[in-house]
Amino acid sequence: MGGQVAAAQAAGSIFGAFGGLVAKAAGAVAQTTAETKMGASEEQQALAKKAQSRSDFLAQLASAKQCGGQEKALTLEEYQQVAMAPSVGTIQVVPMSQQSIQKVLAENIEPIAADGLLSGQIKLTGKKVYVQEYRVMFDVSGEVKANTRGGYLLGTDYGSTRVTVTYKIPNVDVAAFQAITDRAWEDFKQRLGRKGLDVVYGQPADGAVYEATEEPSTPAKPVYTTVNLGHSKRTYLMMAPTGMKLVPRGFAGIGAGNIGKRIEWSKTNQEGLMITQTINLTEHETSGSGSSIWKRQSSADVKSALIVGNSPMEWPARTAVNSESLRTEKPMAIDGQFANFRDVGGYDSTKDAGGRALGLFQNMMGQGANQYKTINKEVDLDGPAMARLSLQGMVTYNQAIVDGIK
Repeated sequence: MGGQVAAAQAAGSIFGAFGGLVAKAAGAVAQTTAETKMGASEEQQALAKKAQSRSDFLAQLASAKQCGGQEKALTLEEYQQVAMAPSVGTIQVVPMSQQSIQKVLAENIEPIAADGLLSGQIKLTGKKVYVQEYRVMFDVSGEVKANTRGGYLLGTDYGSTRVTVTYKIPNVDVAAFQAITDRAWEDFKQRLGRKGLDVVYGQPADGAVYEATEEPSTPAKPVYTTVNLGHSKRTYLMMAPTGMKLVPRGFAGIGAGNIGKRIEWSKTNQEGLMITQTINLTEHETSGSGSSIWKRQSSADVKSALIVGNSPMEWPARTAVNSESLRTEKPMAIDGQFANFRDVGGYDSTKDAGGRALGLFQNMMGQGANQYKTINKEVDLDGPAMARLSLQGMVTYNQAIVDGIK
């Protein structure tokens, strides 16, 4: 890079004003070239993938041959099975459907040992309780962004950068998610039933503080809601047990409800209970935003991680009259692989002819080139694994919610 900068300085001194333009272009190109080389080239990335594939194969071969113990001689068929096995970190996916998860739904799934998931308590002893809502939000798509703003410092113009990573389940099987929701609901009712409370599952005939009037997702008409998290967002499939409706929510949340009913229920010792479960597919990572003067690169990524916990502005449990709530202290990550994430497209301005031409033009104008990158991923769910891990998380939260009810 020193030689390129020296050449730029020489051009400025020899050719005067025109040389100044050339110098700016040469200097900016030198800077961009140096920055580009900080990352791995396509050839280096390809070589790394080959090395990883070879490492995966050798690891699987060693496991099959039981290396480290009494080594086993593999038959040709066994060797071919190792050779055809997916890379470490990927799984053989059984597509998600109502049929593929039936065995999992019949399993006895117990809570995972986890302390301190929720804080707060809800007092229901001695009251007539209407469980009005059991809402389940399944993360089915989203995006993560990061960016830097262009800046100018000490004679150098720094271009902006922007990275966007998107993901989605290409074919959402609503019937399968309905079956998981119904199974989690039955588990919740069994656990709450052991508390010995006076419980009615559903809406009272003469109205409630919060009326459940909103239709949840059905196979014929999926319902989605998008939650903005600042530098990222998630889109959820909104589910409820079969036959149950949801309480409407607006920009400010659930609202004040029917004040008259709140007063009436308070006098007659009645209470409403609303439950929300949230299942996230990914962990979002972002470098956020800032100035290119201080931060030359943007980074964003989504990683496979099944995380159970409440969405922002949502409580796992809350009451209608006294507005008591249980709050999530730490969303819980469930161990296990449940999907493969595939790159299906995107855009990189540093590899696009038009983008590179625009960058060169910006260099000639004495400006740092702006860089943009988009990565699109699709999520191939393994039905049995997704059902089992989701239910493990929801059953654990069911128990934590019941434990928080006094």
